Amino acid sequence: MATRLDPAQRREQILAATLRLVARDGFARVTLRDVAAEVGVVHGLIRHYFATREQLVAAAFDAAVLGELRADAEVEEGLEPVAALADWLSTTPRGHYLVWIDAWSEAPRNPELLAALTRHHRDSDRHLAGVIQRVVDAGHATSADPAADARMLTALVDGVAVQHHAIGLIDEAEADRIVFRAAEEHLKMQPGALSRTRPTPTRGLWATPPAAAADAPVAAAEPGD
Repeated sequence: MATRLDPAQRREQILAATLRLVARDGFARVTLRDVAAEVGVVHGLIRHYFATREQLVAAAFDAAVLGELRADAEVEEGLEPVAALADWLSTTPRGHYLVWIDAWSEAPRNPELLAALTRHHRDSDRHLAGVIQRVVDAGHATSADPAADARMLTALVDGVAVQHHAIGLIDEAEADRIVFRAAEEHLKMQPGALSRTRPTPTRGLWATPPAAAADAPVAAAEPGD
């Protein structure tokens, strides 16, 4: 007899499996049947939790980014302000950014994903503005509008990441040099301050929902099949 999980555990398992498939195949190619096969359950069980593929992939992206932002915040609390800014601006792993790039591409065709993506961009900007304010308060930078500076730097980081990860136009070292130099100049920081204090990169490690133990396929379809 198949092991049955409570609804919260099953939902987390489905989201974790979805994100694994998205990272491998992209948002557009993931289907509800693919996710069911990955989890080891019947197709109808996935529909019991998520009525459409669009809802499912948006929820997986949402859960992953929320987990990542929580993990980033915990790490940065233990860093000095300049090191925290360097950590936030530094290049993240390729697999992480390819998911974001794919999300940008898919969002115009998926309203649920667009809403999640927009919300997380705004959350990230607010978080970066807070990091910038910490650097200013510590006397290492100048900013008349941390929120505007955060938006500008986020746009720069995203553009550089596309050149680095998507097409290989620049390497990791050059990507960091471009972003760090621009941030130092814009925030009137001491040249080289970010590269000198940069810790081991910790961002961009997808904090996927914990996957429950895999189950054998259930014998009957759940509601929604």
